[in-house]
Amino acid sequence: MIRRAGPEDLARVDLETKARPRELLDLGLPWLETLHADETGRILILDEEGFAGFAVVEQLYPEVYFLVNLAVTRPGRGDGRRLIRATLEAVFGELGAHRLFCDVAFDNEAGLKAFARAGFVQEGTMRQCWKRGGEWVDCHAFSMLADEWRAAQGGPSAPL
Repeated sequence: MIRRAGPEDLARVDLETKARPRELLDLGLPWLETLHADETGRILILDEEGFAGFAVVEQLYPEVYFLVNLAVTRPGRGDGRRLIRATLEAVFGELGAHRLFCDVAFDNEAGLKAFARAGFVQEGTMRQCWKRGGEWVDCHAFSMLADEWRAAQGGPSAPL
């Protein structure tokens, strides 16, 4: 089951983020609390017999959202795929986004494959995009547009 995070989930999301310094951007519990209180973003929880993952989405511009973090606790079971689908539904279906984008570290092969498989388009490489363990890391930029999401769902494209 995928659900919106409650206040009781935020400390766990913060803890999981800190436990994965190679993959995730740690913005801290106060930032998560602010985002949770703001209706423009989403924190989603994958709850499969307990906490199994999360996704954090922030609005950056009107109708443009950034997928800040997405992680599952038990990779290889399809949880990531379900969480990505639910995130797309929340961003495009509920929030009415035009664009969702994310970045994935150059050496996160599972993440690169997961976003490509989900229909995201790789837009390019952002050189030395974020600092990890004291070193600057390149990231690949991915995005999906609302029309692409609707087409993948079998729905009509938005009029131009």
